[in-house]
Parts: sequence; structure tokens; C-alpha cells
Amino acid sequence: MQNFPGRPLVARAARVALIATTALTGAAMHRAHADTLEGALALAYQNNPQINSQRAATRATDEGVGVALSGYRPQVSATAQMGEQYIDSLSKPSSGIGYSKSSGTLATATYGLTTKQTLFNGFQTSSRTRQAEGQVLSQRETLRNTEQTVLLNAATAYMNLLRDAALLELQRNNVKVLEATLRQTRDRLAAGEVTRTDLAQAESSLAAGRSSLHAAESNTPTTWT
Repeated sequence: MQNFPGRPLVARAARVALIATTALTGAAMHRAHADTLEGALALAYQNNPQINSQRAATRATDEGVGVALSGYRPQVSATAQMGEQYIDSLSKPSSGIGYSKSSGTLATATYGLTTKQTLFNGFQTSSRTRQAEGQVLSQRETLRNTEQTVLLNAATAYMNLLRDAALLELQRNNVKVLEATLRQTRDRLAAGEVTRTDLAQAESSLAAGRSSLHAAESNTPTTWT
């Protein structure tokens, strides 16, 4: 980063680049600051909502492989049933004398366990598995493309702001030099060393410099001016 105009300028560029990247992607800006391009890219990578959304979509797509592979695994089902019966009976003995009565409660329970293993289903499971794996690969490429796009936007915003800030400082220094030149020209005119044409040229140069300064300020975020 030694080619950039000073560490304070780089630090401010990193912060404003992150703000610009946030505006482009709609992300919520964290309060952390970065002094380098690498730091700005790291924060953009960690906090960008588009990347986070694609990460979540990739995890959800990965689950489809497990669902497809379940066709190879055995299926186990269990059943349980419990009940209660009340019995009340009245019978006549074979001797024909009197009646006998009996009553009571009978509890019943049944249990079952069933295991099923698919041996062949017309290659449906293998086809579903390959389809799910293909969807995972596609989603991963989508995530990778989103990451590259976001990082490119962050790097572009960072470098553009460094350029605009450097141009702004250059135009400010240029205006200062032109103002000093104009004062010297006026002094020389008063001493008779130059003509009014020279004075007009100095004033024209200063006006052009101020116009360039205003253009540079309009291209630079207000947090820099």
C-alpha cells in the first residue's frame, strides 16, 4: 500500500469503501474499521447479506443429498396398541338349578415392528441422488459467483474512493498554488513588471482550478470534505 497517499487516507478510504459497498448491496454496516484493502474485503465478505443468503441456500440444498440417499437405507416402523375389555356373563349350570354370574376387566396389548428394505426400484434412488448432488454443485457455483461479485464491487469502490480522494487533495493544492500565483501577479502588476493580460490569465487559471475542485468535491462523499 506504499503507493497510496498516506495511511490516514487509506484508513478513510477503507471505511468509506465499506459504506459504499453496503449501499450497493443493502447490508447493515458494522462499526468495525479497516485500514487496508484486505480488511475492507474481509468485512464485506463476512457481513454481506447476499453472501449470507447464498450460504443458507447452499446448506439447505446440501440436505437434499441426505434425503435422496435415504432410499438406500432400511425403513423401520413400530406399532403399539393397548386396550381394555369388561366382561359380564350370566350362565346356567348343566344341573339346571340356579344361575352363575361372572364379571371382570381384561387388559390387552399388542406390539409390532416392521422392517422394509428396498432392493430395486428401477434406479429411482440413484437418479434422485445424482440429481441432488448436481443441485449442490450448482448452488456452490452460485455462491462462489456471488462472492466474487461482492468482492469485486468492494474492491472497485475502495480503489475509486482512493482515486477520488487523491484527486480532491491534488485539486485543493492546485488551487492554493494558483491563489499564490495570482497574489504574486498582482504584486508584480503593481510594480510594473507584468501587464493586465498576465493578471487576467492568472485569474482565469484560478477560476478553472476552482471549477475542477468543485467537480472533485462532487465526486467525493461528503464524509471526506
